[in-house]
Amino acid sequence: MNLLHQQDMKYKLVIFDFDGTIADTSPGILDSHRFALSAMGKEVPCEKELRTVIGGNLLQIYINRFRFYENKAREAVSIYRSRYAENGIHMAVLYPGIEMLLSKLKEKNYKIGMATLKAEKFAKIMLSELGVDSYFDAVCGMDEDDRLTKALLIEKCCNFCDVEKSKTILIGDSNNDLLGAKEAGVHFVGVTYGFGFSKDEKYCFDSAHTTEEVLSVIENQKENGECENVVI
Repeated sequence: MNLLHQQDMKYKLVIFDFDGTIADTSPGILDSHRFALSAMGKEVPCEKELRTVIGGNLLQIYINRFRFYENKAREAVSIYRSRYAENGIHMAVLYPGIEMLLSKLKEKNYKIGMATLKAEKFAKIMLSELGVDSYFDAVCGMDEDDRLTKALLIEKCCNFCDVEKSKTILIGDSNNDLLGAKEAGVHFVGVTYGFGFSKDEKYCFDSAHTTEEVLSVIENQKENGECENVVI
């Protein structure tokens, strides 16, 4: 890519969510939630309900969705992560076409980052096991105290890659991702092959139905509309 083309690029940094965007991580996540809830003496919800919490902040999930007090929620999160470290990190599968997408982005000189509410150490191990870690310039995940938000992780990615927010776009599959992008002040593309968004719905942002569509949507994106009806 020549220098003039680089200067004309609308975006310089493409940040990906992990769960439901890069890989189908649901088997390990569901297994870990079931294990943690059972260990804490809680009734385990059905799979449909458990799937609605994928990609969210674990501490807030156990406080707000599973109704734990904070000290018990932190205990449940610890159990969840122990189980995930043992089993869950080895159960993820890349979505078809993801490695090709990452390769094409690199060929076009984009920087590539990840902003995930998954523990950062898990994200790095999983990307390595999936064979795509070398494509990422920055991997930013949840800290040990569960204090970071999606927006803060996006900002951390931008700072690490030294790219302005106006030249950054987030690729994600859920309202958590959309709201994180809006709060951080970066552009957004939603994918409908993951856990959150559906290809049968109309949204106020550009969407891609397959990994093959993501690059063309990035390069032909219009301004996002106002998403006042977003519900988490």
